Amino acid sequence: MQMRPTQQIETWAPGLSFSGGPIHCRPMSGNEVILVDQYVSKMQEARDEPLADDVAFEIFAASMALRGEDVTDDIIESGLVGGGVDGGIDAVYVFLDGIPLDEDSEVLQEGFRESEIRRGAKLTLHFVQAKRSPSFTETAFDKVLASTGKLLDLSVDLDNLLQQYAPDVVARFGIFRQAWLKLNLRFPSISVKFSYVTRGETREVHANVLQKCDDLKLQFQRIIPSLDTSEVSLLGVKELWARIAALPQYDLQLRFEDYVSKGDSYAGIVSLPDYYGFIVGERHNLRGHLFESNVRDFQGDVAVNRQISQTLESNDSGDFWWFNNGITILCSDVNIGGDKKFSLSNVQIVNGLQTSHSIYRSLANDGLELERNRNRSVQVRVIKTQDPEVRDRVIRATNSQTKVPDASLHATEEIHRQIESHFISNGWYYDRRKNFYKNSGKPSEKIVSISALGQAVMAIGLSRPNDARARPTTLLNNDSNYKQVFNVALPLPTFLWIAKWQRKVDSLLLSEAVGADSYTRTNARFYVSMYLATKRLGEKIQSPGQLSNIVTQDLDITEEDVKLGLSVVLEEAETLMVENDWLLDRVSKSGELNLPVIRRALSSDQT
Repeated sequence: MQMRPTQQIETWAPGLSFSGGPIHCRPMSGNEVILVDQYVSKMQEARDEPLADDVAFEIFAASMALRGEDVTDDIIESGLVGGGVDGGIDAVYVFLDGIPLDEDSEVLQEGFRESEIRRGAKLTLHFVQAKRSPSFTETAFDKVLASTGKLLDLSVDLDNLLQQYAPDVVARFGIFRQAWLKLNLRFPSISVKFSYVTRGETREVHANVLQKCDDLKLQFQRIIPSLDTSEVSLLGVKELWARIAALPQYDLQLRFEDYVSKGDSYAGIVSLPDYYGFIVGERHNLRGHLFESNVRDFQGDVAVNRQISQTLESNDSGDFWWFNNGITILCSDVNIGGDKKFSLSNVQIVNGLQTSHSIYRSLANDGLELERNRNRSVQVRVIKTQDPEVRDRVIRATNSQTKVPDASLHATEEIHRQIESHFISNGWYYDRRKNFYKNSGKPSEKIVSISALGQAVMAIGLSRPNDARARPTTLLNNDSNYKQVFNVALPLPTFLWIAKWQRKVDSLLLSEAVGADSYTRTNARFYVSMYLATKRLGEKIQSPGQLSNIVTQDLDITEEDVKLGLSVVLEEAETLMVENDWLLDRVSKSGELNLPVIRRALSSDQT
C-alpha cells in the first residue's frame, strides 16, 4: 500500500511530510513524546488540583490547535465539549474576524443589524479531537464525519440533534450556524478547520486515514456551498513540540523611509509593503498579539474603515499618510541601523488597529507589487517606555480623538492596576493586558482575566450566578454591573479571595474525583461557588463587602464540598427543568435557580 503525497492534506505544522513508497513502521520519536508529556505534566503540577489525564490533554491539545488564534486560557476552556455523546469532538470554537464568538455575542442577538458587519467578514469554525493514544485512527474520522454531517446541516433542527449529541456540542455548533445564517447576505468568507491531536507520529499515518482527511474536507465543501477554505490538520508529537517551542514574536524590525526623533520617541513614514511585512506572520496571518493593548477590536465595515479602504484603493496621486492619522507603537527598547531599520523590543501597537487591519486586507487582496501600494506610506510613531503608567496614559491619549466606549478603557484605570499589583505580590497574575502573563510563561492556573474576575464577583459577591453564566463576554458592558463588580471601595484581598475561590471550585469540578462533564461544569460552576461561599458565610451575600469576614480564612474547599454543592445545584435545577420543560443551560441563565440554591446553603438540611 502506498503513502499518498503531502499536498493531499493541509497542515500548519512545520516539518510534516508524507512520501511515496511502502509504509515502514518505526518507533515513535521517544524524545518528542517525553518532551510533550513533560510539558503537559508541568501544566498539571501548576494546578492546585490535577485534572483527569484525558481532560488535561484535551486542554493542552486545544491550546496547541489554536496556537495561531491568540486566545486566552479562559476561551480555550470554554470551548471544551468532550464527554459522553460528543460525536468524536472535544472542543469547538467560532471566530468572526479573529474574535471568539460566544452565545451572548452581540452579533447573535435579536435586533442586531447585519449591516454593521463588514461584507466578506471572516467566519471560522475550528473544532478539535484529542486522544492520548499513540496513533491516528480511521474510527476517529468516522465519528467526526457522521456528527458534522448532521451538526452542520441547516435542514436538521438543533433541538432534534439533542437526541443524539450532548447539549454543549449542539450549542457550540449552533453558534456557528446562527452566525452563518445571520451574516449570509454579507457574504462572509467561511473557513472550517479540524485538528486531530494525538501522541502519535504523523510520518506513520496510514493511507486510509489520509483518505478520511480528504473525505472530511469534501464533506465540508458539500455542506457549506459558500465555503472559502477547509483545513484538516493532524498534530502528532513532532508538530506539538514545534508549537510548544514557537513563542509569539514581539521583537521585530521595521524599516522607515524617513523619521525625526526627540529623546526616546520617533515619528516618520513607512512604506505600505514594509508595514504589511511588520504586522503579518509566516503564514501571512495578522499578528494578533501585537494588538493586545489596543482598546478596540476591529470594527468591520463601519464608515471610518470604509473611508480608509477607499483611500487605499484609490488611484489618485495622493499618498495614504496624508489622509490618515497613522499608527502608534510602544516598545521597551529601540535600536536603529544605518539603513533606517528599527529593531523594536516587546512591540505593542496601541493605536491604529483599524488602519492596520485595512492595510492588511487591502495588500493581501491586491498584492505588494501593485504600483499604488509600493509608492504609498503610512505615518508611524514609536515610543520607547517601560513605565506601565506612561504606557496607559499613551493608550488613553491616542484613543481619545474618536469616540470609544468607556468600558473599553477600563483596563487602564487605577483599580485594575491595583488589583494587578496585589495579585502579583501574592503569586497570582491579573491579566488586565490580554495574554501578557501567559506569554511571559506564568502558570495558567494562576492567571485571571478581567472578565473571569468579573464573572466570579458577580456570582459569589453579588449572588447572581445566572448573569455570570448567561453573559460571559458582555457582562461588564453594562455600566451598572461594572461599578458593582469593580467597586473601588472593595478591599483588594477580597478580589483575590474571590478569584481563588472560583478557581478552586473550577479545578475540583474538572478533577477525576468529581467527574462533572463539560456541559454540567459550564452551567453549574458559578452556582456551586455561590453555594459554598454562602454556606461558609452563613448568610445571603448581597455585596462583596460581606466577604471580608471570611477572606482571611484558609481556602480549604474539598472534593466532598464540591460534590455536595454540585448535587444540590443539580437537584434544584432538575425541579425547575421538569416544571418548565427547560434544559439545564436555560435554567442556569434564568435566575430562577438562585434562591433555591441559596436556601439550601443556609438550611440545616443540605443533603
